[in-house]
Amino acid sequence: MMKKEMGRKKSFKDFFSIKKNILFVTAVSLAFALFAYFGFTMVNLRSDISLLERQKAEVAAKCDEQEQTNKELQAVLDNEDKGDYIEQKAREKGYGKSNEIHFYDISASE
Repeated sequence: MMKKEMGRKKSFKDFFSIKKNILFVTAVSLAFALFAYFGFTMVNLRSDISLLERQKAEVAAKCDEQEQTNKELQAVLDNEDKGDYIEQKAREKGYGKSNEIHFYDISASE
């Protein structure tokens, strides 16, 4: 009798039972893979968001600084002493009046 059972062919029910197990394992594996993929994607997106927020803060700081500079320059333009400001900026760049004597310090370049 034992020999008969060992040599017995698989029945229709056994075939579907095995197929059901394979489908279950495949579905669980697929669900795990999707979970891992979405988790990895969320971590990457969070790091991208963090980087963009830092860049936004830097740009906002530069924008505020530029607005302050613009206000200062507008105040100069609105002021009656524009000539004094222009002369000061020209002297900072090394320019002078034609009748002035210019001295250059060459000891600083050594």
